[in-house]
Amino acid sequence: MTPYGAAKAAAETAVRLLVPSATVARTSLIIGHGRSVHERAVHALAAGTRDGVLFTDDIRCPVHVEDLAAALLELALSDAAGVFHLAGPDALSRYDLGLLIARRDGLDAARLPAGRRADTPLPGPLDVRLDGCATQERLRTKLRGAREFLRRDGRGIHGSRE
Repeated sequence: MTPYGAAKAAAETAVRLLVPSATVARTSLIIGHGRSVHERAVHALAAGTRDGVLFTDDIRCPVHVEDLAAALLELALSDAAGVFHLAGPDALSRYDLGLLIARRDGLDAARLPAGRRADTPLPGPLDVRLDGCATQERLRTKLRGAREFLRRDGRGIHGSRE
C-alpha cells in the first residue's frame, strides 16, 4: 500500500529466494522502558508539549523490546527458516496502547487526545495484526501482550519468560 511496505515485501522475497534457509522476522510496535517512539509520544501528549492525537482505528500488536530481543536471539541460534511473526498477542489501537502506557506511568489518561487515522491523508493499512501463534509454538521465549507487560504493578514490566 506504500513504498515502504512494497520495499519490505520485495526485500523479504529476495532474501527468501537467494537464501532459502534464511529467517525473516516480522514485528510490530516495539515498546519498552519508556524509550520507544510511542511511549515518548504518550508522555508528550499527556504533558501538552506535543500536538496530535492517538488513533483509535490504527491497530497493531505491540511487543516488548526484551521479549523481541530474546526471541530474535533464540531464532538466530536455531536452524529456523521461513517467516516468523514476532508480535504480542494483544491487538490494540494506538489510543488504547496510550491508555495502558499512561496508567503504567501514572499519567493523566484524560489528557490523551483521540482521533481517527482514516480522517487523515496518512497512507498505509489501518489494521496490521500479526498472528504469532505458529511462531510462539516454536519458541521458548514468551512474547507477552501489551496488557501484560504494561501492568502498573510492575510484575509485567520485567516478567519471566517461559
